[in-house]
Amino acid sequence: MKKIYTTAKIAIVLMALVFVASKSNAQVSNHFKTVWDGENGQDHMNFMVISAILEDLPLTVGDEIAVFSGTNCVGASKLAKAINPTDNTTYLKISASRGDGANDGFVEGADIIIKIWDVESQKEFVAKSVNYRSDISSWLTTGKFTSGATSVVEIVSYEEFTQKISLIKGNNLLSAYLAPGNPNVSAVMKALVDNGYLTKMTDETGKSFSLVRNVGWVNNIGNIEKTEGYLLAIATNCTLDIIGRKVKLPLDIPLKSGWNYISFPKTVAENAMTVIQQLIDQNKLVKVQDESGNSIENLKRLGGWKNGIGNFEPGKSYKVNVNADGILTIK
Repeated sequence: MKKIYTTAKIAIVLMALVFVASKSNAQVSNHFKTVWDGENGQDHMNFMVISAILEDLPLTVGDEIAVFSGTNCVGASKLAKAINPTDNTTYLKISASRGDGANDGFVEGADIIIKIWDVESQKEFVAKSVNYRSDISSWLTTGKFTSGATSVVEIVSYEEFTQKISLIKGNNLLSAYLAPGNPNVSAVMKALVDNGYLTKMTDETGKSFSLVRNVGWVNNIGNIEKTEGYLLAIATNCTLDIIGRKVKLPLDIPLKSGWNYISFPKTVAENAMTVIQQLIDQNKLVKVQDESGNSIENLKRLGGWKNGIGNFEPGKSYKVNVNADGILTIK
C-alpha cells in the first residue's frame, strides 16, 4: 500500500481556471446515478476534489466519487485520470443539484455525504474523513449543502471490519488484529463496562483501567496498542466487538528483557513454534505462556523445546519471557 500523503498548500488565484482545467478529468459516472439524471438540475453546488485516498492508495482511473443528501445521490463523477494534488488539471469536479421537494436533489442545509466507488473491488465506501479547504474565503467549509456554493475537499476512506472476541469468566489475555478508530481504552471497553462484564484491565507494566470508588472508571493505560496484549478480568462469559482497520503485517513487536504481553494480530491461527522460532534462533527466548498456563519452554535433556500451547489464536495475547531486549516480527 502507498502511504497516505498530506496535500501541500495549494495556491489557487482564479477559481474559473481551476474549474476549466478540472473538466478534463470528469467523466459521466457509471455506478452512481443522480436523482436528477437526464436533466440539467438547478441551483447547483460545486465540489472540487483535490485529493482522494482509499485504503492508503490514491483513487485510479475509473473510480467514482459521489455526493449524497441523505440517501439521494445528487452529484457524481468518474475519474479519467488519477488525482494529483500538485496538478490542478487532475482535480475532479462534481456538480450537485438542489431538489424542489420531490427527492430530486439535495436538501438545503443537509449534511454532505461523500461516497467512493472502487472499480477494482466493485465496492462502495463512505468517506471517513473529509477536509474542507479554506485557502479562499469564499469556499464553503461547513459540510452542509448550500446552493451556489463551492467546496474544495480532500477525502480519505477505508474499509472497517468487526472482530468478535470471546471472553470467559476470570482472566483473559486479549489482543486484536484490528486497529480501532478510537483506540482509547475507555472507548474500546465501553460495552463491557456498560454491561458490567469488565472487572479490571491491566497491561504488561501493571497500569490499569479499573473502577475507583467515588471516582468511576479510571484509565491509566491510555490507548490500545497494536503490538501489545492486555489482561482482562471478566465477571461473566461475554463477547467483545472491536471495529477498525486490519493491522498491517509484517509487524515488529518490541520486547523488553523479562515478561512481555504480546499481541497476535493475525486473522487466522498459526503454530506457536513457527511464530516464536525466531527468538529461539536468537537465543533470547526463555518461556511463552498462554492464558491457561500452557507453555513453550526448553526442557533440555527431557526433549528440548516443547510446544504445549499448540496454535496462537486471533484475539488472544501471550506472555513472552526473554533474556534480552529484542524484536518479534509477526509476518
